[in-house]
Amino acid sequence: MRVSKTAHHPDTKMQGGTNKSRGKRKIAFTLAEVLITLGIIGIVAAMTLPTLIQNHRKKEVVTKLQKVYSVMNQAINLSKVEYGDFSDWADFEKKCGTSDSKTCTPEQSKEIFIKYIGKHIQYTKIEVKEDVFDVYFKDGSILRISAYIRDMNFYINKKAIDNPKNGINFFNFRFTPTMESISNKFHYNKGFEPYSWRWDGTREGLFQEDGNYGCSQTIKAYCAKLIQFDGWQIKDDYPCKF
Repeated sequence: MRVSKTAHHPDTKMQGGTNKSRGKRKIAFTLAEVLITLGIIGIVAAMTLPTLIQNHRKKEVVTKLQKVYSVMNQAINLSKVEYGDFSDWADFEKKCGTSDSKTCTPEQSKEIFIKYIGKHIQYTKIEVKEDVFDVYFKDGSILRISAYIRDMNFYINKKAIDNPKNGINFFNFRFTPTMESISNKFHYNKGFEPYSWRWDGTREGLFQEDGNYGCSQTIKAYCAKLIQFDGWQIKDDYPCKF
C-alpha cells in the first residue's frame, strides 16, 4: 500500500508549534519576590540617603565659605590699591567704635562698608536692621555686619538667619586690620578672616579654647577657622554634625 508523503505533515507542524511556544514562555515575578526586592532597595536607600544629604550640605557650606572669603578679600585688595594701607582707611574701623562702645548707626556703618568694600562686590540688596546690616549675595548667602563693622557673621542661606546653628549654617568672621594686640595677631594687618581672636595657633586650639570659642565648645566661633585650617575641608572629626 502506498503511504501518502503528507500524512504526518500536520503532526510535524503541531510539534514544531508546540516547541516554539515553549521557547517563548514568559518569566514572571511573584508578588512576594517584588515586595522583597522593594524592601531591599528601601533598606539600602535608608542607609545611604542620610550620608548623601550630609555630604551635600558639607559641600554647600565649604563652597560658600570659600566664595565669600575670596570675594571679600578681592574687594579689600582693590580698596588697598585705591586708599593705600589699612592705616590710611581713616573712617573704617576707627570711626564706629567697639562692641562695648558703638559710635555709628547701622546706616552710617553701611555707607562706610560700601565705600571701602561694597562697591567692589556683587550683592542683591543691603538691609539695615536695629544694630546690624545684612548684605545679600546672589547665591542666597548673607553677611551680617555689626554697627561697629569689625564682627561679621556669614549665613549660608535665609533659613539660617531664622534658625542659626553656629558651625553648621552660620560662621564667624572678622575684619580688624588696624587693631593690634596679642589676642588679635591673626587679624591684625590682614583682610576678611575666619574668627580667631585669642587662638593659640594650633589645630587643637580650634577645638578647645579657654574663652569657650572653640568649635567643639558652646560659642563655636572657631569653626570657620577650623575648616580653613584643614584646607577648606570638613573632616571626619569636625565636631558639628550636619
